[in-house]
Amino acid sequence: MRKIRYNLLEDGTSVQDVIDSVVARGPLDDPIHILDLDDVVRKHRNWRQQLPRVDPFYAVKCNDDPAILRTLVALGAGFDCASKGEIERMLKLGADPSRIIFAHTAKSMDSIAYAKRCGVDLMTFDGEVELEKIKQMHADSSLVLRIRYDSPDAQISLGKKFGCDPEHEAPQLLGYAKSLGLSVVGISFHIGSGNNDSGCFYGAIKCVRKLFEYASDIGYDLRLLDIGGGFPGEHDKPIDAYAKTINLALQRFFPMKSNVRVIAEPGRYYVSSAVTLIANVQSKRIIRNSQGSITDFMYYLNDGLFGSFDWYFPRQNPPVIIPGNRQLVRSQTERFPSTLWGPTCDSTDIICSGMMLEELQIGDFLVFDDMGAYGMTLATNFNGFAKPRVFVYISRTAWEQLKLDKCVRTGLKPLKRCVQ
Repeated sequence: MRKIRYNLLEDGTSVQDVIDSVVARGPLDDPIHILDLDDVVRKHRNWRQQLPRVDPFYAVKCNDDPAILRTLVALGAGFDCASKGEIERMLKLGADPSRIIFAHTAKSMDSIAYAKRCGVDLMTFDGEVELEKIKQMHADSSLVLRIRYDSPDAQISLGKKFGCDPEHEAPQLLGYAKSLGLSVVGISFHIGSGNNDSGCFYGAIKCVRKLFEYASDIGYDLRLLDIGGGFPGEHDKPIDAYAKTINLALQRFFPMKSNVRVIAEPGRYYVSSAVTLIANVQSKRIIRNSQGSITDFMYYLNDGLFGSFDWYFPRQNPPVIIPGNRQLVRSQTERFPSTLWGPTCDSTDIICSGMMLEELQIGDFLVFDDMGAYGMTLATNFNGFAKPRVFVYISRTAWEQLKLDKCVRTGLKPLKRCVQ
């Protein structure tokens, strides 16, 4: 696990000041991630305000940087873990086993046994074989049946791999769990990642209500509803509409008097806007047609598909461009069709094409916001290129409230590590 080193933002300084400080040092060989922990804290407080009944269990897979995880432990969040490794990581960072849900429906025998040894009892299932494995390795666990309820608007549909059919399979699985003497405590779903349809949550919660009633008929007293993830986390995408729909559905189908505990598994909501990527133009090609006219500018960055951009969905707004030479005055603002490539030798390592940009020069900086979700957990060292370096920033106010660590670098020195 990477050693956490914090940079303290004094009053009057901001993440933009950090970006300016990095740029002032000149072009870099490796890409940089600026991690703003204050943004994570703001997201948590907003969640608590908007969805007071829904206990957040952060999806560790989305970004497992130890600074983020420790911050969320300090804030009292729960954690959605998908593996033995994620459970071990959270326990080492101080998470209570009761605040962890083992939310993978296809667990290895060894990981189930490990969860039992560590006191992690809450886990999901969606098939008969999984129930049989749990019966053998952790019969005293508290089980959550995961159903499939896909949003047609989601960019990534998880129902193709996880979740049983709620109408036919779910009742059969509840009955089978009952015959095995296993304790089923709740129902979960996940509408899909990158979902823009807040209304989908209403239909999913309504669907779960019927299964609660069926479970009651066969002798189960369900007390947990897990509404999964699918919440946006970009700085310009609030969750107000999602919260309104969910709160309305809970009031209708699971009112407070029902004593049903409600949790969720947000990932990108917590971290997307917390990370800013600073990349450099390292090479360039000019593509011309047979008449000699420019048809495309091809730029090769020091970050790409095998780094921060695996889950990058190009949006309408281009990255912020900062000249590598601050004294340079551009004589034109004309924009051209441009392609952004990553640094590797793989021809699939393309960030985006057809983006209209001003002509870039070697050493220019491209600053991408909303880069906190999945980029680091999926990054590789393919072709020997380094993963982005992460520099962690937190305001003095948040620092004093959370008391995260003893090691702090005061001031704007993002390229120097805190010396132990």
